[in-house]
Amino acid sequence: MQIINITKSIPVHTVWIHDQEDKRQVKACTYDIEFSLRTQATEESTKKQLYLQQNISFSTISTFLYDQLHHSLIYNMASKNTVERAFASHDNNFMILPELSETCFTMALHSKLNHICHENSYVESLTIKDKVENLTYNFFADDLEYEDLPDIKEWLGELSFWDTPWWRRKDFSTFDNVAENKEEHEVFFSDDANQGILERMSEPLREIEHRVIADIYGDEIREIISEEEKEKGKLVEVDFKNKTFKPKLVPKDK
Repeated sequence: MQIINITKSIPVHTVWIHDQEDKRQVKACTYDIEFSLRTQATEESTKKQLYLQQNISFSTISTFLYDQLHHSLIYNMASKNTVERAFASHDNNFMILPELSETCFTMALHSKLNHICHENSYVESLTIKDKVENLTYNFFADDLEYEDLPDIKEWLGELSFWDTPWWRRKDFSTFDNVAENKEEHEVFFSDDANQGILERMSEPLREIEHRVIADIYGDEIREIISEEEKEKGKLVEVDFKNKTFKPKLVPKDK
């Protein structure tokens, strides 16, 4: 059986925001995030298909870390209102965690990377090296259970806007939100503009896959990819000016 393994380290800058009675702090954290990616062929796979799947997974994960996670604001529900008030107009990515700790961050990120890569690929280990504190966090899992991460109802309750938390969704989002009451929850799902949110947040994944296929298979594939799908990569921007989560896609200029 054919297997391809690859390891990559990517530098990422983040800002952690604590806003609790016992700790009010804004802390800049610089990490080297190293992941080991394994892609395993099926019985029907050819060498070229295995190579393609590996490249799709590698490009997807690298783009997510470079363009989405880099310069993220990381916080939990206790700091949610403060972060949204202070940084709503900023272009930074927002990441919300059930627990504001490097352990939770590492597990959630390991889960996210496994959910956005190709179905025949798997991120075996994830190592996060804190360049400031000189600490290293390593997470290895041979399944996708993540027992220490809560499900969406346990974390946010019945008024969550999604059925699964961001670390289990196949998109580039790192954010979850919850309605303040049933009326707001019902309004969100009755608004046609909100119904395509998850679809739009998945667009970067499709664009990366199309680009990798075009690079490997050449001009015959490029011709069948529409002009709209060949636009520059897009990132998800969160609009916090309203109480509901209304993300929109913005051009990636980097």
